[in-house]
Amino acid sequence: MTAHRRTARACTLGAGGFAATGLYCSTAGPWCAIPGLYAAAFFAWCAARYYTAHHRAIAEAAWARARVLGERPEPLNPCCMLARHSDGTRHDSRSCTDEFHRIVAAHLDTDHHPRSSA
Repeated sequence: MTAHRRTARACTLGAGGFAATGLYCSTAGPWCAIPGLYAAAFFAWCAARYYTAHHRAIAEAAWARARVLGERPEPLNPCCMLARHSDGTRHDSRSCTDEFHRIVAAHLDTDHHPRSSA
């Protein structure tokens, strides 16, 4: 079990607790349920993101295992999380699963230009 999965389970439990609290408070008045239901929605969203991170970590581990065994697995989609968040313009030189992007990112990360002191 990864840390992402543990956190996702805790967020799911928190979402259920806040939903139950919000529904119980709705017996006093419908407006009293809003804070609890809002917190439940937020915790449910967090749980979904952590479950996604957990599945990505498992896929990256399987990809790396296949690569170590000498296979040439297809790159994951998206190839790395930096590419996902930058709309494909940047790639991580260490965790990108596409060999071409890994080589290019390693080349672009190095600073080939001397810095001026002026």
